[in-house]
Amino acid sequence: MKILRFSLSLIAMTAVLFLGLKILAGFEQTNVEQHSQNAVKTRFHQNPDIFAWLTVEGTRIDYPVAQHSRDDTYYLSHDIDGEETYYGAIFTELVNKKTFEDPVTIIYGHAMLDDSMFGSLDYFAKPAFFNEHESIKIDTLTQHFEYEVLAAHSYTDAHLFHTFELGSREGLRYYLDTLKTRTSDYGGFYRQIATDPQKDRFLILSTCDATGNDQRFVVTARLKSVKERTSK
Repeated sequence: MKILRFSLSLIAMTAVLFLGLKILAGFEQTNVEQHSQNAVKTRFHQNPDIFAWLTVEGTRIDYPVAQHSRDDTYYLSHDIDGEETYYGAIFTELVNKKTFEDPVTIIYGHAMLDDSMFGSLDYFAKPAFFNEHESIKIDTLTQHFEYEVLAAHSYTDAHLFHTFELGSREGLRYYLDTLKTRTSDYGGFYRQIATDPQKDRFLILSTCDATGNDQRFVVTARLKSVKERTSK
C-alpha cells in the first residue's frame, strides 16, 4: 500500500512539474513576442520606415526591419536612425509589401565581421547548425509570423526577386523546383519540407558571402504559422 501511495504521489508530482514547465515555456514565448512587438512600436515612433522585427534562432540576428519609401539602397549605408554607417540596417525593397503577404519577401543585410547585422547568417553553412535550427520569427504591430528554414546556400550576386520573377506564383514554382539542385551545386543544405507554390508564402534572407564580393549567402524559409493579435 505504501509503495502504491508513493508511486501515485510520484506520478502526480511529475505531472504537475511537466504542466508547470509547459506553462513556463508558453509564458516565456509570449514575453519574447511581446518584447518584439513593443520594440517595433518604439522603433516605429522613432522612424516610420520600421515595420517589423526579425529574430533568427541560434544566431545574433535580432533586429528591426526597415523599408525606405523611395530609395532601395538607402539602408545599405544608413542605420535606422538615419546615420551614415557601413553597417547599414536590415531592410526590404519596394518590390515587397510590408505585410509579408507577397509569395516571397526578401530581407537584406550586410554580413559584418563582428557577426552583427547578417554576419551570423552563415551559421547555417555548418551542417550541425542547419540540422538543429530551423525557426525564423517576424513580429509586426499586429501579427507574429513563424517560418521554418528550407535551405541555406551560397549563390551568385544576381537579384533573386527579378531573376526568378518571385513576384509571381509561377516564378516561385520554378525557384522551389530548382532549389534543391541549386543548393547542391553551390554548396549548402536542404531540408525536405512539403511546399505548395500556389498557396505558401516564403521568406528569403540574403547577405554577402565571405567567399567573395560576387557571392551571396541565402537562406530560404517557408511560412509555418501566423498569429493575429491586437496591438495594445
